[in-house]
Amino acid sequence: MKTIPRIYDSYFQRSLAGPLITVLLGPRQTGKTTTVNSFLEGVPPDRKFYLNLDSSFERDRVAGRENYLTERIEETLGFKLERLEERFYLFVDEAQKLPLIFEIVKMLSDRYSRKLKIILTGSSSLELLDKTAETLAGRIQFLRVYPFTLSEAAFYEGLGEADSSRTLYDLIFSGTCSRIEISRLIERDTPQSPKKKKLVDRLLTRSLFPPTFSRIEEPDIPRWLSDYIDTYVERDMRSLKDIGNIEGYRRVVAQLAARVGGLLDFHALAADAGVNQITAKKYVTIWQESLIGFLLAPFFLNLATRIKKSKKVYFFDNALSWALSGFKDRRLLEAGGESGHYFENLMVSDFLKWGANREKPAAFNFWEKSSVSEIDLVISTQGLTIPVEIKYSQVWDKKYLQSIRMFKEKHREKNLEIPFSLIVYRGDFMVSEENVYAIPAWAFS
Repeated sequence: MKTIPRIYDSYFQRSLAGPLITVLLGPRQTGKTTTVNSFLEGVPPDRKFYLNLDSSFERDRVAGRENYLTERIEETLGFKLERLEERFYLFVDEAQKLPLIFEIVKMLSDRYSRKLKIILTGSSSLELLDKTAETLAGRIQFLRVYPFTLSEAAFYEGLGEADSSRTLYDLIFSGTCSRIEISRLIERDTPQSPKKKKLVDRLLTRSLFPPTFSRIEEPDIPRWLSDYIDTYVERDMRSLKDIGNIEGYRRVVAQLAARVGGLLDFHALAADAGVNQITAKKYVTIWQESLIGFLLAPFFLNLATRIKKSKKVYFFDNALSWALSGFKDRRLLEAGGESGHYFENLMVSDFLKWGANREKPAAFNFWEKSSVSEIDLVISTQGLTIPVEIKYSQVWDKKYLQSIRMFKEKHREKNLEIPFSLIVYRGDFMVSEENVYAIPAWAFS
């Protein structure tokens, strides 16, 4: 199986050098275990121990013997932990499966953190974040691991480096984009642009989960997605005691998929899924915390207002929402005007994947004044505010500037610093007016 560099590798490497417990958090099948194992391949066998808590057998052994983990580490070392001089790596996979492990890890970290590096992975923020916040506060560093970005997918297809769009994202998140810099980047990658355009088009409904590139043939991906959904719903979600009606939960998630890129109305969601509003809200919370999707809050300078208003629905993998919606034919998506929502989902989730592990995290929102004045993504980073419009069109239209102008006008006296604005679409690079850059979607791949 081909292992590729991931955009978070540098953050992971830096985390490994520090004393804090490293926690890789992300949905199943996104490469968390592969990332850790790739690093551990270079570590001698007597300097590492792997505990897989996805195994009920291992969970029973840890729960059944108080000092089981310490004994296994010392068995691997060949001596007592007190004598540890060289760095030892303890890797606990799917840590949320056994709540007891957090107390054990806390004890080990408190006593041996100088030489014992602990790495945890988990696929449920609902359980993992609660337990780490409760038990390991001040001892952990989180890294978010998601399905491939556009550039990771392009790398796998032989169309550039895995982090080929890093410079572009660095310019955006630092607020230092300029016409010269963007032109240079686009000129550099122009020879690959026809293939990259085709890739972006495929990715409207093609999965970005790593296994669908490394070991699943393209015709078999829909079957893999169906199995993934069944495993996610039937195994992972059933393990949550408060999930209640599993079929109701499945219907809520399917309805969320049908609302990709749209505002979430809990009354309509509950009615369409056949559950009450309280249950719908609970299930949406669980859906977010299971890490396959997220809600984007509206942009308001008043945080309390931002929390109260309706949010927009997105998935971290386009193909998951496509599968949950019944694998609609691409022609039907086009005819129904849904392709624009899928394109928006693809680009918004790519921005969030790149922004997740930055040393100075960005905040993401959307802005809507009316049905004709909306900004798909508002990035707040390092004291700057950057509006981003996302358009499915291949043809430039000056009306795309309307929402950006309205956003600037609305906030003109609010002391917002807006260094530039972006329009992401499927056409060519252009600067339509000062500090407004229209960037082709393929440039992010």
